[in-house]
Amino acid sequence: MLKKEIRKLYRKKRDDISYTERLKWDDLLLIQFQTLPLPFLETVFTYYPVEDNNEINSFLFTEYLHFKNPNLQICYPKMHAQTNTMQAIVCNADSIFQTNEFNIPEPLDTDVADPETIDLVMIPLLAFDKTGLRVGYGKGYYDRFLQECRADCLKIGFSYFEPVAAVDDANDYDIPLDFCITPQQIYVF
Repeated sequence: MLKKEIRKLYRKKRDDISYTERLKWDDLLLIQFQTLPLPFLETVFTYYPVEDNNEINSFLFTEYLHFKNPNLQICYPKMHAQTNTMQAIVCNADSIFQTNEFNIPEPLDTDVADPETIDLVMIPLLAFDKTGLRVGYGKGYYDRFLQECRADCLKIGFSYFEPVAAVDDANDYDIPLDFCITPQQIYVF
């Protein structure tokens, strides 16, 4: 399938999820995530789930990681629409978020983490394929950001749905995931 077709199909599938299903599936995703043999993490880059998009509750995963390591540094993206780039902003429990022009909450904090220091990136997605390629929202922010991260930085996606067979129009700039977690299983690439 082409990315455009996948986006349309999986936006619709996600729109059709009930609130109760989302709560149940988020819990199942957390259970799967807790079984991952993760190394010691110092810095994690995550995303703020957009409620209007029925996005997976990433706060469950960061709270779990923070419980395991109270000194964990957690970062959220700040996008720069003019250049289609983003920065990892270091946040804390008191951080304030403001919605940007894409309806994505961004931190107002200003402490930028060096991408080379990030140990794990949680990547939002609409769908993924059996080789670990993901289909996001189409602007390439994460692929550009991941090029700046260390080669051993873990890239994890979460999906309510199982993978599509293949993303037929993938290109050289698409960076595959290391893991994608669904309520049913963990895919390793």
